[in-house]
Amino acid sequence: MREQARILIGGDIIFGKGVSRIAKTRGIGYLFEPIAPLLHEAEWTVLNMEGCISTRGAPLDKEYTFRAPPELAQHLRLAGVSMVSLGNNHSVDYGKVALMDTVEYLWRAGVWWAGAGANRNAAAQPVYVDFGGVRIAFFCFTAVVPRLFPAGEKTAGVAVLNDILPLLPEARKNVDVLVAIPHWGDEGKTQPNAKQRRIARALADVGVDLIVGHHPHVVQGYERVGEAHVFYSVGNFIHTPRSTLSRQGALIVAEITAQGVQKLEMIPIWLEGGRPLPKVMQTRSLFP
Repeated sequence: MREQARILIGGDIIFGKGVSRIAKTRGIGYLFEPIAPLLHEAEWTVLNMEGCISTRGAPLDKEYTFRAPPELAQHLRLAGVSMVSLGNNHSVDYGKVALMDTVEYLWRAGVWWAGAGANRNAAAQPVYVDFGGVRIAFFCFTAVVPRLFPAGEKTAGVAVLNDILPLLPEARKNVDVLVAIPHWGDEGKTQPNAKQRRIARALADVGVDLIVGHHPHVVQGYERVGEAHVFYSVGNFIHTPRSTLSRQGALIVAEITAQGVQKLEMIPIWLEGGRPLPKVMQTRSLFP
């Protein structure tokens, strides 16, 4: 029986114009080369898939729309990515058909997902993982909600906070550690806003142990909210942003036992040429 599990949570994969050019020139695997060994060290790695994986659909009327080629799903698995969050403000950028293509490609590649699905019930469901004695549930959702994105009773889309909240108490009874991965906050801001803090408190109050967010595209800080460990934003993971702040990201590594979160570390990353370069020597302990 396993006594401990090591999980790793990172930020946004964004196939914008810059990353798409690099992927076509160098290959998708190039984007993961520097970071894959580190991802493989964890028993479970979660990233945010900021956009769809599809060749179908038409872009919605939005300022930015992101779409990755189907081959990305297999490269995620090869790089050591166990799961992605689809609970964000870009997974329906090319419509519901492209969202469901994303789910299909991930399933074929053996990559789990949460935060979106064929209907509201499916979108809200967590991923349960039993590491042979250490049980963890991962919930994903977005608090940044474009029009037409939320899943309906019979329509595909993303999960929002009110979709997952009713499921948390029952999940709490069945796992050792409850993890929530929200898409929230203000872009470019290095401090959490009042809404993030309210959501963190609501999640902590129903027993969530670890909250790791994204959407601001910059790193935000860590704090305890009740018994919950909260890292408000880990920033970008694969992207070609212009600002220095946006090129700095983080990976959160948690050592978990049946008694809860025992150790929490932050590994800084630096985005160069679209891909994350880990700064392992600068790893910082957050807890204990």
